[in-house]
Formats: sequence, C-alpha cells, structure tokens
Amino acid sequence: MNYLNRHTYIVIFFFLIIQQSAFAQNKMVESLKSELKTAKHDTVRCDVLDQLIEVAPEGEWQAYNGQLSQLAVKNLALKPNGRLFTLYSKYYAIALHNQGIIFSEQSNDEKAVEYFNKSIEISKLSGNKNEFAISLQAIAQIDIRKGNNTKALNQLYECLKIFEEVNDDIGIADVHLSIGNISYLQRDYRKALEHHIKSHDLYLKNKYEVALSTINFKIGVDYNALKDYTKALQYLQKSIDLIENSDYEPNSVAYLNIAQIFIYQNKYDKALDYAYKGLKVAESMQNKVEINHSHIVLSKIFRLQKKYNLSLSHADTALLIGQKIEHPAEINMAAKQLYEIYTETKQTEKDNKYNQLYIETKSILDNQESKNALLEQKLKYEYEKKELLTKAENEKKLMELTSVNERNILRKNIWLIVFGSVLILLTVSAFFLYKNFKQKSIITNQKNNLLKQKLLVSQMNPHFIFNSLNAIQNYIFKQDSLKAGNYLTQFSELIRMILDYSRKDYISVESEVKLLNTYLELQKLRFENKFDFEIKVDNTIDRESIHIPPMLAQPFIENAIEHGLFYKKDKGRVDVKLFFENNYLIYEIEDDGVGIEEAMKLKNKLKSSYESLATIITKERMNTLSEQAKSDIEIIDKKTISINHSGVKVRFVVPYKEI
Repeated sequence: MNYLNRHTYIVIFFFLIIQQSAFAQNKMVESLKSELKTAKHDTVRCDVLDQLIEVAPEGEWQAYNGQLSQLAVKNLALKPNGRLFTLYSKYYAIALHNQGIIFSEQSNDEKAVEYFNKSIEISKLSGNKNEFAISLQAIAQIDIRKGNNTKALNQLYECLKIFEEVNDDIGIADVHLSIGNISYLQRDYRKALEHHIKSHDLYLKNKYEVALSTINFKIGVDYNALKDYTKALQYLQKSIDLIENSDYEPNSVAYLNIAQIFIYQNKYDKALDYAYKGLKVAESMQNKVEINHSHIVLSKIFRLQKKYNLSLSHADTALLIGQKIEHPAEINMAAKQLYEIYTETKQTEKDNKYNQLYIETKSILDNQESKNALLEQKLKYEYEKKELLTKAENEKKLMELTSVNERNILRKNIWLIVFGSVLILLTVSAFFLYKNFKQKSIITNQKNNLLKQKLLVSQMNPHFIFNSLNAIQNYIFKQDSLKAGNYLTQFSELIRMILDYSRKDYISVESEVKLLNTYLELQKLRFENKFDFEIKVDNTIDRESIHIPPMLAQPFIENAIEHGLFYKKDKGRVDVKLFFENNYLIYEIEDDGVGIEEAMKLKNKLKSSYESLATIITKERMNTLSEQAKSDIEIIDKKTISINHSGVKVRFVVPYKEI
C-alpha cells in the first residue's frame, strides 16, 4: 500500500475549515461586536456570541467561547423553565463542544473527550439530539485517530440514526465519510467508495462547498486502490481545482492533500511547496497531529528525491511527535518512513530496528481492524435487514392498494351515487356551519369591543381625570411650574399609553411595567408622596418575549390607593409582583392600607367598587382572551390573617404568550 493511500485514510479528523476574505470577515465581526454591545437580553447576547465564534479569527474566537460558557452557566444557575432552559442549555453544550475542539487541536485527547462528554450530558438533559450527535461524532473522530475503530463504529452508527431522525443531511454525510475512512483502513475499498460517494452526493445536494474538495480527494484515492487510475486522476485533479479556484483559504490538511497528489504525479517541487505551506499552518495552530503529518509528507518527498539527510530529519521529528501524543497510527507511519530510508541507504541494523517498530504498531492496528471487520458485518446485516423489512412493507402496501383499486372499479357506480349524496349533504352542512360561525364571530367581536370600551372607561374614569387636572391647576396657581410640568408630562404620557394599549389584546411585560410605573408615579404626585411603591418582575420572566393582557392590575392598584391608602394616617405602600408559580404567571397587588373592613366603614361603596370595577371586568377579559386560563381572583383582607397587619392582597393568574 503506497504512502499516499495510507496517510490519507489515517487522517480522519479533517474537514476543510474555510474563512472568507479578510475584509468581509472583519466587517462581519465588527457588526456582530456592535450588536453584542447593544443587546438587551442574555438570549440575544448568546446568539451573537455563537455567531462570533464561527467568524472570529484564531486566538479571538476562543475568548468569545469563554464568554458564551459563562453567560449560559449564569442563566442556568437561575433554574429557568421551558424555552429559556432549552435555549441556555443549547448554548452551554455548544461552548463545551468548542472547548473540546480547542483541546483536540492541541492533541490533548483526554481533555477533549472530557469536554465532548460534558456537552453530551447537557444535550441529553435539554433534549438537543443534534448537538448530542455532533459531540459524539467528535469523540468518534478521536477514537479513529487513536486506532479504536470498533468503538468509533458504534458511535458513528448511533450518530447516523440521530442525524437521519432530525433530517440533518450534512451530519449524515459526515458519518458516511468517517465510515468510509474506516472501511479503507480495513482494506475494503469498495465499501469505502460506496460510503464516500453517499457522502459526496449529500454534500453536493446541500451545496456544502467546504467539504467538496476533501470528499473528491478521498474518492480519488479509493479509485486508486481499486486500480481505476483514470477515475482516480479525475477526482484528485478535481480536488485541486476546487481548492485553487476557490476564494477561500485552505487549512493545513488541504495543503497536505494537494502535496500528496503532486507526489503521486511525480511533481516533487510543487509537492514541497504545498507541504511547507501545510507545516506552516499546522505550526501556527499548534496542531501536533497535522505537524506530524506535514513532517511525514516532507520526509517522503525528500526520500523520493534521494535527499536522505533531509528526509531522515523530518522522519525523526515525526516519530518523536507520534510517540509524544501516543498515537499508534502516527508512530506507524514515521517508523515506515525511517525503515524505507535506512533500507535505501543500506543501513541494515537501523532498518531492522524501525521495521520491528513498524510491524509492532501495524499489529496493533491490524488486531483492531479484525474486530472492526466483525462489527461492520453485524452492522451491515442489521442495516440490510432494515432495508429488506422496508421493502417488504412497501410491497405489502402496494398489494393492498392494488386490491382496493380493483374493488373500487367494481363498485364505481355505487360510489358515484354515495359521493354525490355526501357532497350535497356536506355542502348544506358547510353552509349552515359557516352562517353559525359567522354569527358567533360577530358576537365575539362585539363582546371584545364592549370589554375594551369598559376597560378604557375603567382606566379613564372622570373622577381620576378631574382630580389630576385639578392637581395640575393647583400647581399652576401656586406658580410651581416644575411640578405642574412634571405632572402634566406624566399625565399625557399615561393617557397616550392607555389609549394605545386598550386597542391591543396583549402587550409585553416591559410595556406593562412602564404603564404601571407611570400611573403610580402620577398617583404619588397627586397624593403628595403619601405612599411608596415597588414593581417586582421575576428574573425568569423575559420582559420582551412574554406578553400579557394590558392593565389587568391597574383597577386593583387604584382600589388600593383610593380606598386603602387614602384613609391611612401615616405613609403607605403598594407592592406589585409578577412571577411564575407552578407554570402559571401570577399577579399579586398588596397594600398596607386600612383594609376592606375599615374602608367599608369609612366609605360604604368600597365592596361594590371591588366587585364591579376590578373583579367583573378582569374576569370577563381573561375568560375572553383565554378559555383555559384560571379566572379566579383572590382578595384577602390581611387583618383576617394576622391582627397585627392591615391592608389588602389581591392575587390572580395572568394569561400569557411567548412571542
């Protein structure tokens, strides 16, 4: 087996990593950096960081990955539910996977596998099958590189099932590429070609240009092993053309692939040029595996040119690296180079030494390959059995369909009569259903419009407007223009928001908080700081994406101020809370006023106000907006709970949507 073939298929963990031109890339990076600075929510920041990791240059994307990991961990510590948990788990799994890639490129396989496994665990918890398969495939790549092909095959077939389930064509293509590589190592060249062609077709179908040069290279080497030299040269040349005619910059693996093609064509000067380019890129990335491969390619070129001193130097370096990273495949290739150098220079003692090392490492690989051959036969059987079952099922369905068609022909006239009758019946039914639906729709719309009018009236009752204007007038008479201006500004802003939001069924939590804050500030000015207030929104609530019906809490806040705090001698307080409880969104309005019982004594109409203004309208609105929502409103006189407390607590469930 010539070195071109052997080297190509021991290098498993490679896909062409491309970058756009420096100008376009820098422009995209700067745009994303700007977006990161202005992002208001951590979900947006995580998304931007994920994009930055893809396009940022070497040495910079690693820092963004660290930020992504920290941000995801911070939010997961808050124990979010639903969509937020899934989202932050996804980003944390991505960050862990990327850290595994960093260690893998440094040939720290133990650490790389540790982080890939961490990513898999997080993906399992969040149900992210695709990310699970991607990390599992990365572990399989490391196992292939270390010669653990049996284990790798198990992992790859598991990945294949997941990628097929989620319809990820690129993932499926990647798996076939790796299985083809293992098949080549087992010297089953036809099976290798079969998998590589499947991979090629999927890459081509999805226009995945980054991998086209690689897969053409591999198919060319498959044909070379099968002694179809015409097709081999055709695909190898296509691999070179795809790289050289591309606007993208190839990585070390791409350069080494081209170098090996030129070796095959006996164009050693061109081969040297590309091999040195590959070495330079590999050294800049500190990728020990690719540095090892670069030295082996250089050693082979110099040996073919009879420059044995240079060939020996590179082979020795490759052997040291292979032994350091403990990869039997890399040691095997370096030992073979040294054996061939010493054989050609007739140094018998040394060539025996390295021939022995070559045989020992080859024995390790061959033993593993024997196990893989048995496993692949089993996998092949299961796969073909699945195809046979599918074929049998399809034939059964075809027979049933044929039988149905024959019966339909015999009963054609009967079916025509039945069909005509059913059609007439359906037409009549559809007409009446349409009329009924239209009437219900009109009634529902009228009911919604009536509720909106009631809501608008309840927020803009004449008493409140009169008192507000009277307060503004009073400040003007006192020549306190600053307070009059502030009051008038807040009053006009409140009226604008009420008019705007009364037309909408749902508004964001952020808009609701702004409305309530403006209303309470205005009331606080009106009552000359007779009370303090606080609006608390749970940290797990995304204020922008969670939407609720507008102004559900306002009638209860008004009751708290007008009937609770108004009659209190000392300074009072209103607390408004919005939080999740048992997957329900809860509103809670609490004051420390005189309470219901005392307020009824001071103003006999308080109970009527609670029921008609707040309870009835709010119940009707919630029932209309969400038939499944709980519309019970709990009103508690705090004095009934503890004699030392006064005031009222109102609590109810809020319908909400995630947008």
